[in-house]
Amino acid sequence: MTRDLVRMEGLYCGGSSGAAVAGAIKYARNIGKRQNIVVLLPDGAAKYLSKIFNDEWMREHGMLDDRSGLGSVADLLKLKPRGAVITAQADERVKDVIAELKDHGFSQIPVVKQGRLIGVVTEVAVLRYLASGEYSLTSSIGELVESDYATVSPNTSVESVQSLLGQARIAVVTDQDEIVGVITKIDLIEYLARGRNRGSVRPPPA
Repeated sequence: MTRDLVRMEGLYCGGSSGAAVAGAIKYARNIGKRQNIVVLLPDGAAKYLSKIFNDEWMREHGMLDDRSGLGSVADLLKLKPRGAVITAQADERVKDVIAELKDHGFSQIPVVKQGRLIGVVTEVAVLRYLASGEYSLTSSIGELVESDYATVSPNTSVESVQSLLGQARIAVVTDQDEIVGVITKIDLIEYLARGRNRGSVRPPPA
C-alpha cells in the first residue's frame, strides 16, 4: 500500500501511512455503506528507501510477489497434508497435550489463548518439566509455553523461512491472525529435497 500511494497517488509517505490507509480500506469494505473516511499520513518516505522501497528487502520479508527463487510458504504448505492445524489451549492439562503430541507424532505444538497464538510447547520442555518432579500432569500447559518460534505469512519466501529456522525452532504460519500452518526444519528439508529431485523447487500450478 505504501508503494502504491507513492506510485499511483504521488503521496511520498512511509510505512505507517501505508498501514493506516490499508486499515481504512479494510474498514471501509466491512461497514457495507458509503462513507467519508479521514486517514492521517504520519510519516514520509525518506527513511524507508532502504526498506519498503527496496525490492530486495521486500522479498526477504515476504512482501513482494517474486516468482523466482525457492518459492513461498504457500508453495511449501501445498506439499503438506491438508487439514486443520493442531493447537493446544493455554488452559489444557499437561497430560492431554502429551497425548496430542504422541497421537500426531509431533515434537512441538502451538499454544493459543482466546484464539491468539501465545507460543509453543515442545517435547523437550515437557521432559524438563516432568523430570523436575515439582509439577503435576493435571497442571496447565500454559506454564510451559516458550517463545522459540517465528511467525510468517503464506507470502513469506522460503529463503526467509530458511534464515528464520536457523534461529527459531518452528515457523508458525498466520493469515489475518489465523494459524494456517506450521513449518518445521524437516518440512523445509523435504520441500527442498523434492525440488532438487525434480530440478525445480517450485511446485507446478494447480
